[in-house]
Amino acid sequence: MMKRTILTLLALLAAVGLRASDSLSVSLLTCSPGRDAASSFGHSAIRITDSTTGRDLVFNYGTYSFKEPHFLLKFLRGNLNYCLSISHFSSFKRSYENAGRGIIEQPLNLTPAQKADIRLFLMENAREENRYYRYDFLQDNCATRIRDIFHRGGFTGRDTLTEKTYREELTDLAGDRRWMMFGIDLLLGARVDRRITSDEAMFLPHILSRNLAYYTNDLMDGGPLLASARTITEPAPDPGKLARAVSKATGPFAVFTILLLLYLAIFIKTSRKWKAMSIFSTVIYSVLGAGGIILTLMWAATEHLWTAANWNLLWMNPLMLLPVFMRNGVAKNLTIDILTAIAALGIVFSWVIPQTFHPAVPVIVLLLVLLALSRRSIYRKY
Repeated sequence: MMKRTILTLLALLAAVGLRASDSLSVSLLTCSPGRDAASSFGHSAIRITDSTTGRDLVFNYGTYSFKEPHFLLKFLRGNLNYCLSISHFSSFKRSYENAGRGIIEQPLNLTPAQKADIRLFLMENAREENRYYRYDFLQDNCATRIRDIFHRGGFTGRDTLTEKTYREELTDLAGDRRWMMFGIDLLLGARVDRRITSDEAMFLPHILSRNLAYYTNDLMDGGPLLASARTITEPAPDPGKLARAVSKATGPFAVFTILLLLYLAIFIKTSRKWKAMSIFSTVIYSVLGAGGIILTLMWAATEHLWTAANWNLLWMNPLMLLPVFMRNGVAKNLTIDILTAIAALGIVFSWVIPQTFHPAVPVIVLLLVLLALSRRSIYRKY
């Protein structure tokens, strides 16, 4: 009798749980990129609504706090914690509308039990002792955390090798943010230049949305995981052809090309060739030397995985600071010649280097070669 009562009670609880799960709706939110660096690659989140209770919540793995102790130091060293936060959808939507960013929603085709399981999983993740994780720009972020939810079983996806690398995916999405991509290309080393799988490519929110469309739900007769998308908020208007043209004309390649031509024109026209060469070389060597220190520290003194093995050190080298502080003479000339030769050989043989250089780098190296040659052509004192 007691056994029958317990079984009946469990059956009633299960029935109540299933009816409660029927009231749930789970969807993927994909947010368009913003104009600032922190939001320039978009965002992903999970929305769960409950028609019974009226709750409409967004689970967001991309949360961090500027109030965290030693925030800047942790960010630079690569050990900044992000966390899973929960917010009301209305406030989430309002913040993106105010920022001029679009939101696309794609409902997930799930069984009632799967919906309940995902909500329980997210609620458990949001507990204070579970909500924090070590952020990794390419392998552990707001998009990959959502991707991994569907690696827990019950879903079938495809993971094939793509034709692109991490760097190429970032370049495509950066678009007209040319100086931002120049900085990214300088900081990221050779590890981002291998071909990645479709699973790895889902570190970007728009690719997460696209690739999850190929997932099927094993518990729904192999039907598609994602339903058709709907637009919740529209992104800000495209800046237009003029803005893109201005961005291209003021990008790194254009600026360094102008600088190269300017130096060449000044060197040819002026009678004070030594002074022109001295000013240009001091500025260039100072910038490249300081930049080389940053690249070295990002490789050796941080926990960033992707800033290691950085071949940009061939031309942006801390040793570039040596000529700035050396007295004119044979030793200084030889130092400049060696550093310039290393930079030039790096570009000439870049096809054997396992890293893609930014298109502006050959122009910068050509400027270094021109500075070294012009120095030799006018140097008569020693």
